[in-house]
Amino acid sequence: MQSAERLYGAYSSPKEIRVQVFYDSTLVKDFSGKVEVLINGGAKCLKIGFIGLGNMGLPMAINIKKAGFEVYGKNRSAGKEEEFKAQGGKTGLTLSEMASQLDIIVTCLPMPADVEEVYTGEEGLLNSAKKGLILIDCSTVSPGLSRNLYEQAMKAGAEFLDAPVSGGTTGAAAGTLSIMVGGREPIFQKAKPVLEAMGKQIYFVGDSGNGTVVKLINQLMVGIHSQAVAEAYALSRSAGLDNEMLFSILNNSFAQSRIMERHYSQFIAKDTFLPGFAMKLLAKDMNLAMELADSSSISLDAAASVQTLLKRAVQNGFGDLDMSGLYQYQLDREGENKEKLKHFAVFLPMLDADKSVQYRAEHLRFLDERRAAGMLHANGRFADGSGGLVIYRTSSYEETENWVKQDPYIVKGARNYEIHEWDIVLADR
Repeated sequence: MQSAERLYGAYSSPKEIRVQVFYDSTLVKDFSGKVEVLINGGAKCLKIGFIGLGNMGLPMAINIKKAGFEVYGKNRSAGKEEEFKAQGGKTGLTLSEMASQLDIIVTCLPMPADVEEVYTGEEGLLNSAKKGLILIDCSTVSPGLSRNLYEQAMKAGAEFLDAPVSGGTTGAAAGTLSIMVGGREPIFQKAKPVLEAMGKQIYFVGDSGNGTVVKLINQLMVGIHSQAVAEAYALSRSAGLDNEMLFSILNNSFAQSRIMERHYSQFIAKDTFLPGFAMKLLAKDMNLAMELADSSSISLDAAASVQTLLKRAVQNGFGDLDMSGLYQYQLDREGENKEKLKHFAVFLPMLDADKSVQYRAEHLRFLDERRAAGMLHANGRFADGSGGLVIYRTSSYEETENWVKQDPYIVKGARNYEIHEWDIVLADR
């Protein structure tokens, strides 16, 4: 190790020279201004914050620390902070202290509401951000939220990158995540050493929000593949096949995918579904992907079907399982379907037009809950104002009537009802 002073002392020539020195410091210049000493490793003097030390965030923060950075961690539960501290990390700063004292802050949070609160809440990062602070959000949110945070960061004199990740807890621990980054490219280049500490495949994908768009497309495919794996292995079980044999064949055929390999090898074969990535989070991501599709006027039929299945799975208590637990839900549904479900058309003739307007929002929320539970086939209202029609999918007339009587339209006296079992023929089946 040599100090800058000793290096400068070795040169008496007035000419400008450039010397590279392996030393953890920032760029310095000689005292006469004639010698510029470039110190490698200067980026590692940056102080980094990491907010969200969950299943993904904790190993990501540890890997940044292992890369030689000074890292301050923060989490809602103190236990995770203690775990990070035991790995050499630092803790104890408030959000406002992190924003005013650190150089780069990475966030990795489960829900969009969490991200909004951390960034824009009363004690949020943007209210205390020092000029030039780089904010990197690795959460999966909507492109609109990412772009909004980018705009607010710019107004606050800070910088923002949306940098969602893929690779699961295994990739987070190994430091091999894929990271897709949207924002300003010069800021991406400044932050790249930190990103490289967390991932192996780092992609700059353009403007703010683009990283989130790529991630949602990824999650859309993850959801569809997960359901395909669930159905394939449920069918295998029903047919009496040996799943190990099936996996060996599929893994060497066109059906092979990283999702199948993950779900079968780590979960289905072991009959354990403790979450690496919880099903409720995949459901959230599918909802965001479908919102993106709706805003782009793109029809995603397969994704819509999987979105509905995920909603039902979460509604039925499977949300805290790993996303591979769609297989367990598929088996559970097979048990449910042993009792043949029927369709019932419920005509809701008008009783009180004013009450129908008054309680319409409550009525629609009620139907949304039934739809999420997998009990609603369709609903609509007649253009002539005579009433509406709801088609339930239940096991009996009695079950249907029980739900109809809980409809706010019926409870509040806005509509009457008639129930008819319907032998429905679906055009797309």
